[in-house]
Amino acid sequence: MKTVAKKEFKDLLTEKTFILAIIIQLFIASFSTFLVIGLTSFYDPTALGNVDFEGVNIGVVGTADDELYQILIENNVETYLYDDFIPAYGDFFDRKIDAIIVTPIGTAEGTDLLNVDIYLPKSEIKATVISLQLKESLEQYEQGVRDVRTQRLPGYSPIDFNIIKRGVRASSTFFEFVYVALLPLLVFTPAFISGGLVIDFITEEYERKTMDLLLASPASLLEIISGKAILAILVVPVQSFVWMLLLSMNRISIDNSLQILLVVTLIAGVLVFSSTIIAVFFKDRGVAQLLYSLVLIFLFMSSYLFTNSPLNLVTRLSINSIPVIESWTWTGIYLVLALLLYMATMFVIKKDPRNI
Repeated sequence: MKTVAKKEFKDLLTEKTFILAIIIQLFIASFSTFLVIGLTSFYDPTALGNVDFEGVNIGVVGTADDELYQILIENNVETYLYDDFIPAYGDFFDRKIDAIIVTPIGTAEGTDLLNVDIYLPKSEIKATVISLQLKESLEQYEQGVRDVRTQRLPGYSPIDFNIIKRGVRASSTFFEFVYVALLPLLVFTPAFISGGLVIDFITEEYERKTMDLLLASPASLLEIISGKAILAILVVPVQSFVWMLLLSMNRISIDNSLQILLVVTLIAGVLVFSSTIIAVFFKDRGVAQLLYSLVLIFLFMSSYLFTNSPLNLVTRLSINSIPVIESWTWTGIYLVLALLLYMATMFVIKKDPRNI
């Protein structure tokens, strides 16, 4: 078994696809700060709401007394006031201004429907940037109108809440993205890859007709496949450790690192043993990879049925927000699941006609 694992490890080091994947991961990790900022903006564009975008000119059609215009001025938005839509549209067409806002005719004290028309460029990126810059002002305007008109509703009776304002936001988009999305994705990606890797290890031996040569050696089928599976599992915590180390170098604190690596290793065992069963049973790379992908999707979706799914457990461990007994209970559950799949793998291999 150890000999087979060493052989596969040497082959793995010369596998161009695997080496390229490692290089790409390291290259991306070296720019992880930029990656985090970029992915955070995709995760929640409002995270960039406080960033000043220079060079964006907004044409406002209305009067200087309009409430929305005053809010834009207070928020330091670069505005150009027009008393008519036609000259504003001409400047927008000539790219002298980047967007047009037509302020509503009525006021918050009135009863008419207040409709704000916004004209944005066709460029999706520029339109998104302008939308982010206008979002805060529009929300302030909407809230101002609501505050005035809500008081006129019949039966209006506000409730006084005694809220202690500490000047600190209760949540952070960056915090949520890093610990809820980025970290679990990074540490579990090697486990997902290893599941497919062991399928290649096993099915290649069948497709190249080299399995019979291996069986001619003193090693049994059980030892050959176990060696391949063990190697696929062991490379997972190594890669996950590197990811966590790179995140730590970017000043992202991660608690319970060792337990996270243990959970990742157990999940890698679950995936590798599952894919091993599939590979031994079907012996065809295409069919096995397809079934593994379907199983992976099913497990990924069903994991959200549980509070402490592997992804959530890693998140809670990384921010130290889970009691010790609860975390080890779920770690034990994943250990039992991995052991059950290990026994199932041994059963399938022993039932294989090639096993002597």
